[in-house]
Amino acid sequence: MLKNLTDFVEDCSLSRVIAHESPMKSNWILLLTILLIGLGRSSICFAQTSGVGELEELLAKIRDGQAKLREWELEIPAYQAEREFTARGKTDKSQIKSFHHQQATLIEIGNRRFCLRANEVFGVEKARKGNQYALLFQTSTKADDYFQSIVGKSQLLFFPLTAAVQSSSVLDVLSRDGFRAESMTRDGPDLVTLHYSRPLPNQGENVVDRGILTFSISNHYLLTRFESRLPLQEGERSRMFSCIMNRTFTSQAGKPVVTEVTQVLASTPTHVGDNTTKIRYRSLEQGAMPEEFQFTHYIASPPVLDVYEDRPTFNWPIWVGLGVACIVISVVLAWVVRRKRL
Repeated sequence: MLKNLTDFVEDCSLSRVIAHESPMKSNWILLLTILLIGLGRSSICFAQTSGVGELEELLAKIRDGQAKLREWELEIPAYQAEREFTARGKTDKSQIKSFHHQQATLIEIGNRRFCLRANEVFGVEKARKGNQYALLFQTSTKADDYFQSIVGKSQLLFFPLTAAVQSSSVLDVLSRDGFRAESMTRDGPDLVTLHYSRPLPNQGENVVDRGILTFSISNHYLLTRFESRLPLQEGERSRMFSCIMNRTFTSQAGKPVVTEVTQVLASTPTHVGDNTTKIRYRSLEQGAMPEEFQFTHYIASPPVLDVYEDRPTFNWPIWVGLGVACIVISVVLAWVVRRKRL
């Protein structure tokens, strides 16, 4: 501060000398200083406005790119995801197959199949022995939402191009309540990173979820890396969760195809939920047949009954017997009541 004050005094002394020696020159210097300050402020305002415009433009490109990737994803006839889930030193392996046909998605997990069509979603389970299927569910009400609620936890598996992390697509991250694009950085000619923040609901303004999303510009903003830091407040204890996900991809017929995803979930202090997931994708030579996307392929529709032909015949003896019994009971009750009055 002392140095700044000294510089200020020297500047003032110099100005006085200049003003004393040449009043006209001093006025020109003062005018030039005012103009420079004004231009500087204008440049700052322009830079801030330009930054906001760049973020909005980036978000628009990301949304458009994700829509394009989703279209390509539905054009992939079939692929298999092999998953390795490691927690507490133990590794669990599983696999899932995804099939697409005319905008419909069919997921095969073990002996279960879940199919999402334009206005219908159903799930069936194959018996351990034989080829018979049992119905798990079928509905046409909010089919897409219902499909996500049933198999959404495996979204990272069957949406390899557009999936982000923890059952959230890139668009889900961008549309979260309180989402705010903070800034963007370029990591070379092909990669751009979006820095974001989001205050957690009912946690106060200081509890903020922060993360970055890195996209490949030349591949319709395909997600290549995801990082997130999620603080949670639990009474007097606090915990910080972090997620790091990396995706590698290749190009087939000029279109990007994800080949591997690695995701690490960790917390501070260490939590039993910490885990590592690795998923490898490979294309399948043979997809599903068109009829396999139909509910009737697994469970035949019940036959429509003719209400006139199948109506049971009227049993006259039974109804006559019931009528006679009712009459006899009425006569007996009437006789009993009459005897009590006498």
